[in-house]
Amino acid sequence: MKVGILGAGQLAQLLAHSAYSLGLETVCFTNNPDVPAARFSPLYIGNIHDSKDLIGFAEQCDVITFENENIAPEIIEFLSQYKPVLPDQKAIKVAQDRFIEKTFLQTLNIPTPCFAAIDSLTDLNTAISNIGLPALLKTRRFGYDGKGQVLLHDTHLAANAWDAIDRVPAILEKWVTFEHEVSLIAARNQTGATIFYPLIKNTHKQGILRFSESPFTNPDLQKLAEYHMQLVFDALDYVGVMAFEFFVKESQLIGNELAPRVHNSGHLTIEGFNASQFENHLRSILDCPLIKPILRASTKMTNIIGILPELTIQDCQNIHFYNYGKTPKPGRKLGHIIKYL
Repeated sequence: MKVGILGAGQLAQLLAHSAYSLGLETVCFTNNPDVPAARFSPLYIGNIHDSKDLIGFAEQCDVITFENENIAPEIIEFLSQYKPVLPDQKAIKVAQDRFIEKTFLQTLNIPTPCFAAIDSLTDLNTAISNIGLPALLKTRRFGYDGKGQVLLHDTHLAANAWDAIDRVPAILEKWVTFEHEVSLIAARNQTGATIFYPLIKNTHKQGILRFSESPFTNPDLQKLAEYHMQLVFDALDYVGVMAFEFFVKESQLIGNELAPRVHNSGHLTIEGFNASQFENHLRSILDCPLIKPILRASTKMTNIIGILPELTIQDCQNIHFYNYGKTPKPGRKLGHIIKYL
């Protein structure tokens, strides 16, 4: 079996590595040969907007998946004519637009921060009056790792914030004073079987994930998170791994974001569990039996941002060090370190 992956960054790299251990082949679609996934997978070099390139890629695959949700649904729909693409475009349409995503969660009665659609400075001022400050102004699409976000404390700075996001469609979201940020990693296969990992506690700085720890032990919140995730899975008839990020406030979960793919906070599942998120994602899209996660040891992941540490093999006796092979630059995720707690 050959799995096609749209994208060739570090998530594709780790998927390809997991596929190799399962006896699967991979091919990653990219327009750039200098990518992290090239370390473990053949590449298909092409233009994602060229139908001939897409068909050529699909002809090499048995099933297709992706490493990020910022792919036009039309591309997913086109590829689906030739090979199964999982997850499908329903999940893409929801997750790549923050307003649609938050609205979708509310239709499932999953709590979210108060929010409003912003298409003009007038909309922003009205939303500030209704929602109050502090609040986050976020682009509806393409924001990640803190990009496309402005924290507003002062009504008089609304115009500056609107300019800072280049006046693109956005949402204003009420700031949540949370106690913890957590994520739930889960998988669902084509027959509807599901598995859930224990909640992961996350620490962000300047919008970028810095640390993840598992497990975050709270049976009530674990049960509630799994219930919310199951609602999402069923509503989307979802296949694959998904991450659901929550804020924890006063023993409640507030839905923040969905990621219809393997997720940075789930990297610790490689060492921390009997089966990683990457293996269960591959099993899901191939409709194989899923492996129920069993925690091997409490585990912490540290993202390496901007500068790679100078580590030798002697330094790695008690850690696992992943170097994605990316050129260092400020704010860029270059790798991660796993350590047992």
